[in-house]
Amino acid sequence: MEKKISQLKDHYIVCGLGDTGRCVIDELQKTASAYVVIEQSEEVLQRYREQAGHGRELLSVTGDATDEEVLGAAGVDRAHGLIAALEADKDNLVITVMVRQRNPGIRIVARCTDLRFIDKLLRAGANSTVSPNRIGGLRLASEVLRPHVVSFLDLMLKEQTRTLRIEEIEIGPSPWVGQKVGEVELKQRFGLLLLAVKDAGGATYWANPPENLALRQGTVLIVMGDVVQIRKARSEAQHQSPRAMITGH
Repeated sequence: MEKKISQLKDHYIVCGLGDTGRCVIDELQKTASAYVVIEQSEEVLQRYREQAGHGRELLSVTGDATDEEVLGAAGVDRAHGLIAALEADKDNLVITVMVRQRNPGIRIVARCTDLRFIDKLLRAGANSTVSPNRIGGLRLASEVLRPHVVSFLDLMLKEQTRTLRIEEIEIGPSPWVGQKVGEVELKQRFGLLLLAVKDAGGATYWANPPENLALRQGTVLIVMGDVVQIRKARSEAQHQSPRAMITGH
């Protein structure tokens, strides 16, 4: 297992296999994202393996996620993102500080129960924080205000025959640069619904963008569709594609 972890790059690290951590792993598993779990209890890890019945091996490191050596064993220096999902906010704060120092480019998302810790986590280097209580409250309100929307989103997450998600595609040095939204034919070629476009290097979002909107390197497309088709579109949006080389676009 250590050899497999050492070969990972741009993967995700999940700290803690509690209720929150298990939900995170289930989503990473469904979207075929590479990840490593850090859990202090080998018994908890073994019980999860037995209950989950994953088709592939659960890559994990047994140890304290607030220990820098344990984070290193999980490949924190090469990881794309880390979820600090321990029960104690103070532990997630310690993880955030250490990880940000070791890997300035990693995206850190921290679980935060006490809302007073949010500013501390953000100042320590977390890109984002998630409060289970706040999310639960918003969900309760949504169930009252927009029940059909909630039912649709739940169905999207639970669908077994295909994995529908709302995802983002960042445009790299590819033939998509300079093209207009309509010219990349997201719906016709990939079956993707374009929901919004985020301006390159800025904070401006275009909801339901016009088809004549020009795309630049760094532009982010917010799309909904099957994760397999999203990966295909993302690959083409970030690299020179065979289609582009043949057609000259």
